[in-house]
Amino acid sequence: MKDEFLKLLQSGVNLANEDNFDEAVKKFEPILELYQPMVQALIQRGRAHWEMRRWDKAIEDFLKAQRMDPENIDIQWTMALMNLQQSKFAEGWKSFDYRWKSKKFDSPRLKTKKPQWVKDSGFKDVLVWSEQGVGDQILYCSLLPEVKKQTPTLTVMMDARLIPLFKRSMPSIDFIPQNARVSEIDAQIPMGNLVTEFIKSKEDIKTYRKDAFLIADYSRASELRACLNLAQGEKLIGVSWISGAPRIGNHKSIELEDLMPIFNIPNTRYVSLQYGDHYQEIYKLEKRYGIKIEVVPEVDNTTDLDGLAALITACDSVVTVSNVTGHIAGAVGTPTFLLDSNKLWYWNNNQGNRNLWYPSVKTYRKKFATAAWTPQVADITRDLKAQLYPGHKPTFVFFRTGTEDQIWYTRKFVESLRETNPDARIIMCTDSKTPVIDGTERFELDSDSTDFMEYRLRIYAALKLNYPAMYLDDDMIICSEIFPEALLQDQRALFCDRMFNRDGKFNTSMKGLTFSEYEGKTMAEVFPYLACATVTMDYTVWSELLSIMDHIDPKYRKWYGDQEAMKIWAKMNDFGTLLETQYACLPEYLEGRDPKIIHYKGSRKEQMR
Repeated sequence: MKDEFLKLLQSGVNLANEDNFDEAVKKFEPILELYQPMVQALIQRGRAHWEMRRWDKAIEDFLKAQRMDPENIDIQWTMALMNLQQSKFAEGWKSFDYRWKSKKFDSPRLKTKKPQWVKDSGFKDVLVWSEQGVGDQILYCSLLPEVKKQTPTLTVMMDARLIPLFKRSMPSIDFIPQNARVSEIDAQIPMGNLVTEFIKSKEDIKTYRKDAFLIADYSRASELRACLNLAQGEKLIGVSWISGAPRIGNHKSIELEDLMPIFNIPNTRYVSLQYGDHYQEIYKLEKRYGIKIEVVPEVDNTTDLDGLAALITACDSVVTVSNVTGHIAGAVGTPTFLLDSNKLWYWNNNQGNRNLWYPSVKTYRKKFATAAWTPQVADITRDLKAQLYPGHKPTFVFFRTGTEDQIWYTRKFVESLRETNPDARIIMCTDSKTPVIDGTERFELDSDSTDFMEYRLRIYAALKLNYPAMYLDDDMIICSEIFPEALLQDQRALFCDRMFNRDGKFNTSMKGLTFSEYEGKTMAEVFPYLACATVTMDYTVWSELLSIMDHIDPKYRKWYGDQEAMKIWAKMNDFGTLLETQYACLPEYLEGRDPKIIHYKGSRKEQMR
């Protein structure tokens, strides 16, 4: 087709050069008829890239289409959603109002001549009117208390099923059904525009959305939990697995049997939070696997959303896909593990995997729309176990000595670790001269810093932690909550398995030292395990590594000693591995990956500034 297209174009050019202009026009016309299909092809290819989380390629296609058809509203709206998904709020809000003109947006607009409310406008009687689905309404209405601070009389139109829940939670605001008639108002604003008024950056979400904002009927929640007759020590997990959203619900949903690893967590009971008629799926699961999901007949999960909020509150935790259940669970503050299919922008506004709009919600995102849910279910199973049956606080240890000018990136590391793992114990192993870093405990051991590798092993052994912890390099940014004990399970140690540059030639000269014994070897052959991210059952692993150090060439005390000792230890002991792609991903390999830790080693540290 491309060759035929070019031949036709060249033929027209030749005719025009020969002054056969009418004949040239006839050649050009069928080419120009392809103009709009080309625009649509770029849009659709961009959307396909978006679904596969190839955002750079998607943006490239959308921008090309926009240059060809600058009046196309659907491109503007799609670009707004993509920017919001990447927390680029300034760019996203610029074209957010194009939604009303987009063919892809089917929410009706209120017909009114009243001016639109904006912050600090001084209007006394304001109407906030509903748009989009129930979940969107819940999220947008999290900002209503901020509007009320500026407005004596605030009326909110919303889905009638939400009104009892919101009236209990925000009694100073008047809530009415979305089909009600209102006349005596000064100004109005669609719910979606509340976010454009208050949220200019990710930091703004943290400011306005620190806590749960909806209050369930606690008396009803207690009654519902009591009716389930939980045994002593049993945990109640609410489950929702289907999204009914038009066009995208199939990508957001999961088969019940794919949640089997979660259902096999001991000492747990399960209750359905799923709206709609899915009794046949529940029955099949019990018949095939013996897993019973309780259905509470007193609550209609579709029509009785106040009852659903009470049932969610009765649960110890919730596992859900992206749907109304996820929004309600986040709004009432129940610990929630949400399977995200990369469809809706607000689930991507995260600190690590903790959602900023709903701090009690952790999101587990597919790599792309059609990917299997298997890795995410495995991660939820691990993290849910850690949340339901905590042992020690998640503990992280790192080693650093130096001056204030030398530890700037260490502060960045600690900040990212504290933000993504707010409940963690963070221990800084150091000497008596290194400045204090806020948010850390301090363990000091003065030693010869020129023997850097031995120093680090020695101080980790001397720390004598007798429970699981993760030991990290400090030139890293932590992107997700991590539970070292859950990762370790019943193994003594997890070493970081080298995944990048495996076939690169090992540099035998380093720090003035020569490692000629490894001449001609690849990186993977010499040091298959990296010491940048290690989990150990207790301090004895470090003691054994230190003992190995005493029996190898003294040059390893200064460099490569931890990796050399690990390689030797690994030959004598059982252990597990962490993937470098997940727990120490180099920044140049980030595309298409969603790592828990990014490793800015070497000259890459400047990117941490």
